[in-house]
Amino acid sequence: VIAVVLGWFVAGRMLAPLQRITATARSIAGSTLHERIALAGPKDEIRELADTFDAMLQRLDKAFQAQSRFAANASHELRTPLAGMRTLLQVALAAPGEYRLEDLGPDLLTLNRRSTEITEALLVLARADHGAIAEEAVELDVLAREVCTQATPAAADAGVALTASVGRGRVLGDR
Repeated sequence: VIAVVLGWFVAGRMLAPLQRITATARSIAGSTLHERIALAGPKDEIRELADTFDAMLQRLDKAFQAQSRFAANASHELRTPLAGMRTLLQVALAAPGEYRLEDLGPDLLTLNRRSTEITEALLVLARADHGAIAEEAVELDVLAREVCTQATPAAADAGVALTASVGRGRVLGDR
């Protein structure tokens, strides 16, 4: 009887970490990937299992966060050109005699080009989140001046004076 009770007690103590792993896995499955088992104790097979599970949760959490950031960026960035195209089309349809395709076409093409550029940039972002892009030194001041030069004609057409005052800056990334 003593051996059975002692065996039951020892088995319970030996299986307690597995029960903790199971309980944590159940709670994580129902809520969030931020929790970890963080099992303390001797570096044995059970602790290795818990550490492996924690590492897997960390990778999954990073992947879900990257996916969430990508979706947020995509929806935010694409709203502006799509809203612009929609507005141009609604105005043209509201007064069809006043607007011709020759007048609206260039603006629609510009907005379409911008949507395409944003889509390409978001695809680069998706690859970056998975570590699949080559990084290079990018001169931010040169890049800012290029963007301002490209936008100057559209700004002038809108009656806006576009100026840029930039200092030198360099970042490691994708141009």
